[in-house]
Amino acid sequence: MRLHLSTDSAPEQDSLEFWRDALFGALAISAQPLADAERPFRAECSLRGSGPLLNGSFDTDGFLATRQSRHIAQRQWDGYWIYREAGAGAWFAIGGQELISNPGDLLIADTDAPFESKPAHRFAHELWLVPKALIDPHLPARGRPLIMRLSGCNGVAALAESYLQTLTQNWDSIPEATMGPVTDTLARLIGVACGAAAGAQPDAVRAGRLVEAKRFIGRHLADPDLSPSKVADALGIAVRTLHLLFEPTGISFARYVLSHRMDECRSALLTSPRRPVIDVAFAWGFSSLSGFYRAFQAAFGMSPGEMRALGRSEQDS
Repeated sequence: MRLHLSTDSAPEQDSLEFWRDALFGALAISAQPLADAERPFRAECSLRGSGPLLNGSFDTDGFLATRQSRHIAQRQWDGYWIYREAGAGAWFAIGGQELISNPGDLLIADTDAPFESKPAHRFAHELWLVPKALIDPHLPARGRPLIMRLSGCNGVAALAESYLQTLTQNWDSIPEATMGPVTDTLARLIGVACGAAAGAQPDAVRAGRLVEAKRFIGRHLADPDLSPSKVADALGIAVRTLHLLFEPTGISFARYVLSHRMDECRSALLTSPRRPVIDVAFAWGFSSLSGFYRAFQAAFGMSPGEMRALGRSEQDS
């Protein structure tokens, strides 16, 4: 399922009314104007579903979002919202509890509890809907949260935030049949982040840490000094723990880094045919040109020059 909603398709004077109808039709959430709302009203969101998971991204001008008992009666989701704050923050009220989200925060909320929310400036966030049946077994014994704020900057919450970002980025390459186990790992991470014992979910925590490690590697792939100790220090784990994260994947830390560097170099060589090979090699963390040529030949069975020639011949054919 995919759905894209945008006020760009509505007349300016009717944009808020269009958004109100579209948002309620998609999620049974009501949109009301704010007293100081800007005109014309602009809003956009994309929704997609796969397996048990629904994901949405929102970028809208400010409005009051509400889901009251009458709305819930029309459509019950029987799940939890996972809200990731990508904007300046927003105010929420649910079940007599009020809180303010900060950039990077994760909010976990019952989809079928009445709530109100308005942003500090505008809504900019991602949203996931996860069935209660998948999350409830992993929540702490003290009960189900109506709403809980988790900092995406540290602890298991940071693992969950990294996992969500990676899930979003790779959504289209994840088969629907695989989305069930992927969501199960997410639910287990959320349970630990909400206070359940981490020892009860070692596989989920390990999966979250592996995703976090791979994201760090991806951001620092050009660093020639990228090493297991540097990654482990950044993640706050031991070097041995880092190596153990990669062990079940069948590829070591070093091979993973080298493989991704090779892929980036191949892409750079083909998309920038006039860029010097030495520039490409050094840009992706190689400190030796001869070492780069040996690694490239081993990875692709040809030299960088032969790769470029093959790319040109395929474009000409």
